[in-house]
Amino acid sequence: MHSSLDEQLEQHLAQRQQSLIRMLGLLKKDMDCRIMQKLQQKGYTNFKLGDLVLIVNIDPQGIINNELARKARITKQAMSKVVKNLEAGGFIHTSKHLSDARAAVISLTDEGKKLIICAAESFQEIQAEYTEIIGEQDADALKQILRKLVFSLHPEC
Repeated sequence: MHSSLDEQLEQHLAQRQQSLIRMLGLLKKDMDCRIMQKLQQKGYTNFKLGDLVLIVNIDPQGIINNELARKARITKQAMSKVVKNLEAGGFIHTSKHLSDARAAVISLTDEGKKLIICAAESFQEIQAEYTEIIGEQDADALKQILRKLVFSLHPEC
């Protein structure tokens, strides 16, 4: 005998609190809020969190636009918008590729380098806050589990 639709819904709702997707989503939101708060406290008030995915993937020697879009896992159209934001903020500059007229080289400015260093320090602070909550052993186990999951799903990372 099949459960009614309402009973099925209630079962799913009861399990929702323990859902991996929900917990990871809440943790991601918490991380986003903490990183933005820390960056704003350090003077980065004109910076958008969504732009961070792009800037952290820029190599110190620069990177071509197509490669950056691939590394950041965003579309070229979305990347164009983020590049404009970051360039307007003074975090990056673009130049023509020497041998490929279709490509642009995206490089960090000194302000962009400072932002990445500040973001990395903020990430370390947040990780320390989480480790304080769950303990060193559980934090190491969590990183190991997440690393296994990420590399199994995305071996190219």
